[in-house]
Amino acid sequence: MNLLFIHEVNWRDKVTFEIHDIPELLSIAGHSVFFIDYPEVSLDKKQLKYRFFRTTFSRVQSRTHNGSKVELRTPGRILPGMADRLVASLTFVPLLIKTIRSEKIDLIVLYGVPTNGWQTVLVAKLLRIPVIFRAIDVSHLLPGSLFRNLIRTVERFIYRNVNHISVHNQALAEYCVSFGANPKNISIDYPRLDTNRFAPSPRDQNLAKNYGISAEHKVVFYRGTLYRFCGLEQFLELFAETLRNDENILVLIIGSGEAEKDIADAIHRLEIKRQVIMRPFVDYRELVKHICLADVSVNTFVPSLVTDCALPGRALQSLACGVPVVSTPLKGLISYTGDSKSVVYAPLGVEFVHAVNDLLHNKSERVRLSVAGIELITSKGNWQDFTTEFVELCQSVLARK
Repeated sequence: MNLLFIHEVNWRDKVTFEIHDIPELLSIAGHSVFFIDYPEVSLDKKQLKYRFFRTTFSRVQSRTHNGSKVELRTPGRILPGMADRLVASLTFVPLLIKTIRSEKIDLIVLYGVPTNGWQTVLVAKLLRIPVIFRAIDVSHLLPGSLFRNLIRTVERFIYRNVNHISVHNQALAEYCVSFGANPKNISIDYPRLDTNRFAPSPRDQNLAKNYGISAEHKVVFYRGTLYRFCGLEQFLELFAETLRNDENILVLIIGSGEAEKDIADAIHRLEIKRQVIMRPFVDYRELVKHICLADVSVNTFVPSLVTDCALPGRALQSLACGVPVVSTPLKGLISYTGDSKSVVYAPLGVEFVHAVNDLLHNKSERVRLSVAGIELITSKGNWQDFTTEFVELCQSVLARK
């Protein structure tokens, strides 16, 4: 098949997640894969530069899986900020039409909503190309969604007009139905992991030494985009007393984002800088080494509609690596873990801190959770299984064309 993926993030620079895994694995499976992304530009005035109104083409070898080849196409843009998004939404249309025709696209997998979603649906209908919408979040509530009512309308239009909707948890399926999607056209397709890569391994001593982590240290780990709703600042506020009382406990944060400065300021204000390590995103191939430095991994998302519908990949990756996870009770994650007792759920507050502390001081419970987490992830299958099932989904949608 000739497959076209479309999203409104920068594919090259975005932290790796399923928009990298799925296209690359489909490419390895022998399909021709193309990706139209969006050239995100900083709003920092120091970085404001006029940019040429042109489309760029590049063959990306791999970001997550060796041997993959995804052809990346980035629409031309001219200004940063909202003006840039408006321009990109216009330059995207001729690029979309050209790509469909020149590459003989069989099917489109759409992720984006406000910047390129509605145009994709309209053009696809005109050219009779089926569209699968892969829903992974609630677009109109994401940070930066300034025109929420308009984006909500676009979401509703997409849900009602695509050929099929693939979601990664039950909570998101219910959300799509509430916006007018036909339940018969929705499938719950849980993401899987590369279980050969995400697997338990001993703490890398060289990496630990680089971070100042000794054998006596217990490490609490967080990895992900630092959104304001990620809850990490609130967690540190509550966890600071634990750090002050036990110098052998460290917090390792891998990530960046809009709340990065606020979190850094909180660390300074709480006087816990010596025990909190902050680093930007690491290369995907180094991720497992970082996860396996940890004794406990935390998912501190503040529950809301946008986070309830999420299925945090960081939690699944930690489980696969045998690292116990403490998480706020998100519907999407709960629907994935079921009654496996593989994750400790607690509201973000004193109970959450107690849950983390209890695990840090209870090795036998950490071992039990480690085994349960690995068993859960293994029972779901791996990315190869997901690739096979996703190809079957694409073929079934094409058959209904």
